[in-house]
Amino acid sequence: MTRTTTETAPVRATRRGPATWIEWDNGERNLLDLEVTRALVEELHRADQDPGAAVIVLAGSDRAFCGGADLPKLRATGTVEEFAAEVVELLKLLPLLRKPVVAAVRGDALASGFSIALLADVAVAADHAALGTVEAALGTWPMIAQVSVRYLLPSRLATRTLVTGHTFTAERLEALGVLTAAVPSTEVDRRAQELAEAAARPGALAATGRRALADLSINAGYAADHDAALAHFIAMLNPKESDA
Repeated sequence: MTRTTTETAPVRATRRGPATWIEWDNGERNLLDLEVTRALVEELHRADQDPGAAVIVLAGSDRAFCGGADLPKLRATGTVEEFAAEVVELLKLLPLLRKPVVAAVRGDALASGFSIALLADVAVAADHAALGTVEAALGTWPMIAQVSVRYLLPSRLATRTLVTGHTFTAERLEALGVLTAAVPSTEVDRRAQELAEAAARPGALAATGRRALADLSINAGYAADHDAALAHFIAMLNPKESDA
């Protein structure tokens, strides 16, 4: 049974068995802005503290998992720096959650959306989805997204997507073991729920175990690298005349 637990438009959290599914829908490419990112952080904290849920599933929208930042809106609203700080908080928070995280990638996961998908403990993607950083192809740089990508992808593959902006197919990332499965879009939710139910079995032990797992895998230097990336991101969007 599905039960709506909280909703902070356009972010919604629903309970499906032992899992809290967090979905957000912010347009065709499901881009992040300040409000959406802040709401995601709030819902992740709420789900992590909910004694009735054992797992968190991040699912984006039916059309797209997440296409990255909505830079035109951020510039128009003057929220670039606030957003950058919020998305860094989001990416630093994901490894520290006490509950296992599953990504249900129903559509493209690009730029910071790719980072979010990578930071899930297990991920299922639609076989038509493209995943990777695209900033270089657009004449910019994935200043913040590059941190998670370099920690969680094989080094040469990480460099390839960061430097070229070329994405990966879901099948390619499945073959590399980065994705748990690449499946038809109609199967994504079912497979993600199966993984969530498997991840729920350790129960309360996951609260200690997942933190220890993060320490063993990505936490050494991870937060500091994001802090440095935040400064570089702000400098990239607000270059000094002497740097031009």
